[in-house]
Amino acid sequence: MATEVYVITGIKAGVVDNKPPLRFEVDTWYQPDHKKQTKEQLIQNSLFIWALKAFEEKDPTTKLSFFSVAGIHGYPYQPWDEADYTAATAGAGYCTHDSILFPCWHRPYILLYEQALYEIMMKELIPEVPGTAQEEWKAAANTWRLPYWDWAQKKTRPSADGSQTRLIYDVPLIAKWPRISVVDYRQADVGVIAEIDNPMYKFTMPLETKMGSYGINDLQDMNADNQLLTTPFSKSQSSSRWATFEPQGEAVSANWVDGTVNNDRIAEALEAHPWYNNNADGVPLAEMVYRLYEPEYVKSFAQFATTRFPQGQEPDPKAYLNLEFIHNNIHNWTGGLSGFTGHMGQVPVAGFDPIFFMHHCNVDRQFALWQALNEQNAENWFDNLQPPYDDDGTWNIPPETIDTPQTALAPFHKNSQGDFFNSDDVRKWIPLGYSYPELQPWLDKYKAPDGAFDYTKYVEDIRNQLKVLYQPPTSPTLRESVKSDIIVNVTYDRFAFNGLPYTIYLFVGDKAKYDSYRDANNQRVPPHKHPQHVGFVYTFSNPIFGTRTGGRGCNKCQAKSQQNTRCRGQIPITAALVARAGLLPGTAPREGGGPEGIHPLPNLDRDQVNEYLRSFLHWNVKTAGGTDVAVPAEDAFIEVVAYHRAARLDDRSVEPYRPLEGATLGKPGGIRSGGSSV
Repeated sequence: MATEVYVITGIKAGVVDNKPPLRFEVDTWYQPDHKKQTKEQLIQNSLFIWALKAFEEKDPTTKLSFFSVAGIHGYPYQPWDEADYTAATAGAGYCTHDSILFPCWHRPYILLYEQALYEIMMKELIPEVPGTAQEEWKAAANTWRLPYWDWAQKKTRPSADGSQTRLIYDVPLIAKWPRISVVDYRQADVGVIAEIDNPMYKFTMPLETKMGSYGINDLQDMNADNQLLTTPFSKSQSSSRWATFEPQGEAVSANWVDGTVNNDRIAEALEAHPWYNNNADGVPLAEMVYRLYEPEYVKSFAQFATTRFPQGQEPDPKAYLNLEFIHNNIHNWTGGLSGFTGHMGQVPVAGFDPIFFMHHCNVDRQFALWQALNEQNAENWFDNLQPPYDDDGTWNIPPETIDTPQTALAPFHKNSQGDFFNSDDVRKWIPLGYSYPELQPWLDKYKAPDGAFDYTKYVEDIRNQLKVLYQPPTSPTLRESVKSDIIVNVTYDRFAFNGLPYTIYLFVGDKAKYDSYRDANNQRVPPHKHPQHVGFVYTFSNPIFGTRTGGRGCNKCQAKSQQNTRCRGQIPITAALVARAGLLPGTAPREGGGPEGIHPLPNLDRDQVNEYLRSFLHWNVKTAGGTDVAVPAEDAFIEVVAYHRAARLDDRSVEPYRPLEGATLGKPGGIRSGGSSV
């Protein structure tokens, strides 16, 4: 008899006249001060926390445990909700990174997570709610949807002394502290508040078991001598964020085993652009997100969806910016870098940090926003992809298969017959039972005088909302005076080190002073906190091996490593150069560069920028553990190219981007006279 599959439908309750409940930004939905919440929000918060707690406590061997659902993303590389692997596919996973399927595959994944939590609410929690309160709690559950973490929107937080508020990038409030207060659902009729361990702070294995007991292998890093070091994820009992990198054998610290969470370091990493933080502008994270939605900037679904470099053609310089690249950086900022590490920063174990699912809920929202804005764009789906995008293969996709909208998104089943979802099935999100605050096409304000839906009004309103969220609030005078836009495009070999993830840091300043700079305590600073830092690219790649002793890695990634897989990312540096040109209050660099090595830039004209970057644009590469990696002069695994465009900050549809050859020519990993380095 065939094994019964788990059918993913999305939550159907709460949908009225085809208008589904919304997934809200988590900080607008949850506040530690219960007085700042509506009663429905307080009930939903409480249901979510209790349900997640129960989810995390389930037996790791059961299909609908947090461990098993989180493991779909990577380790333990075992089948989920289907027959066992054959020998030919043993060790292959479900991951669709570096693939045009990236946003499509993660949509039913988040739907599964949301549905599993809802079922726990309805089947395990609400039956325990006493008396007449049960109907109120059931109604709140029916309109609940998974909240998203909008990491590109600055959050209101109190200052250090609590005297005022400030706007900063930060982790969600619901994930900040190890304990959390919620309404005890078993005493909901009298509103008893309980304080419990916070399941959003970290995931802890049931019964104090180690993750390695259930197939979670160690991962590897590399030291300066190219020797492999073991990161002991197998010995973790709980997930970590920004734990001290511990490349050890059997002896690991209690902090590593129990899980270290340092949310303040995440906020520092998200904020890590000191040349701009004196301003309220949301650069560069919000800047990158905002550019994704600008007309004429990223027009093709393939360019938007993935870091994968289109084979056989050079993409438009604008198209190096993509959703997956931004997503990769969030994983790095959340997991840890520069000598720190955590589950979110490593593909095989990222899903075991509960913040992963709110992060990917926002990735799905970014996908939906782009879809809504490009609904009438001829290149908004798989159709007419030139060239077609082939796949390197997963357990169910043969290598070199051309990805289509009918390619199965395993292991997610859409019906009891065992059929998998495909991209066409999940193209529209509203039929799946949810939407987002910016995406409510049923509202009266989008109706034409004859009552018909007015798509033009809808798009205009979405763009206005995105401006409020993400557009840098520079003055009209500045927008008029800055008639240039400068970007740095990075091409990288994702598997240059057998899949070990690495980070490419970009700096603009005097290289000698970069090396000599010290902070107020006379200490070296990590690269992401250096005053010269302007951005970075994280590969978020998957090791092709598991452990030094031969643990299993990702077979799909082993195949990719043989192909010199090229990927792409983009760092806008206009704002950094605007600061160096002294066009913002309090940003004029000192003559001679000062101890930071940041020299004045006369203006943003093409020739001036070309010469300035020739002197001051530089980069370095570090492994996930913080080890420096030299970029060879020949056959470099990265290529860095700067581009200039004669256009205002708010008008990028006039002139083409032209390469600034002098900016990187002759530098290791820069433009070579003979052609591409990668």
